[in-house]
Amino acid sequence: MQHSFPSVPLAAASDTVVQTAKAWTNSAAMRALVTAFGGDQTFLLDGAGDLITRVERLYTFSERWEGRAFGQERNQSTHLSMTPEQRETALAATSALGLQDGPPPQHAAYDHVLLLGGLIRACFNRPAFAAQLITSGAVRTSSVVALGGHRPFGTSDNPDRDEFVLATRLGHPELTEEYQALDLGTRDAFSLGEPTRVEGERHDTIGGTWGIRHYVRPGGTTVQVAAAPSSEPDTRRAHTGDTYSFFAKRMGHLRPGARLLLVTTPIYVPSQHFTALHRLALPYGVQVETVGRNPESLTGALRTQYTPAHYLAEVRVAVRALIGLLQAATGATQRS
Repeated sequence: MQHSFPSVPLAAASDTVVQTAKAWTNSAAMRALVTAFGGDQTFLLDGAGDLITRVERLYTFSERWEGRAFGQERNQSTHLSMTPEQRETALAATSALGLQDGPPPQHAAYDHVLLLGGLIRACFNRPAFAAQLITSGAVRTSSVVALGGHRPFGTSDNPDRDEFVLATRLGHPELTEEYQALDLGTRDAFSLGEPTRVEGERHDTIGGTWGIRHYVRPGGTTVQVAAAPSSEPDTRRAHTGDTYSFFAKRMGHLRPGARLLLVTTPIYVPSQHFTALHRLALPYGVQVETVGRNPESLTGALRTQYTPAHYLAEVRVAVRALIGLLQAATGATQRS
């Protein structure tokens, strides 16, 4: 089976969403993945039904790549058994689909640089990568925003995936939740002092509490670290879409044509990019670009290694995000 595939670029603006969705789902890489795991890839081809239906069928097919029970975090996923051929195909295909090392930022200046929170390593790795881009002069911006939520740390039978264990290894055993870690990681990366202003509201519900810490770097660049509220505060914490919407409505002051650089980890680039197109590019007319530094290149407690199963699980998350994007872009009754 083929183990090298052409890379599939991701759209930056809302007017190319449908073309990107077609190219990503009908790519040689995606078709090879479906074939490698026992599917008939012809349902992905043009003419095999409207686009949203094809993507929905792909999401149903991808259930075999799900390693988490409902409500579990990524560090609690289980092992997925596969053959050596399937592992090789998964690695080659997910590289082409944008889940491994991608291109660097394509522009020199951005209106906002957004850092996305996550598990504890991400809360340090992503701010450090963004700071490196900015302090090196590779990227210019007047606004840095770190977006996360009040998510309690999770445990794992594997010490290398237990966030409390990792907090101790990183020298910060006092950390117990994502927002604390993201704030500390951002302050460390950008050499920030105390916040100039703190705002927020505390609620008894799971996802109702929110907060923003405001900082200013020498030279005037603003840095904000936010814990976004959930759009379903009684049932769950904030997810990526909630953090984008919170930024746009409360923090971003977005104008059409504004350029946003999103900094994450490569394995999450497609899913978080599709969600950014849905929540930011479509309603506000901005351009979004998503980049990441592979944490396998790091050392010590910050280093993360991903298996083919991890990549396949994130393909499934990206397909789910793509369904929401297409429904917003075309309308459920105006399918392409």
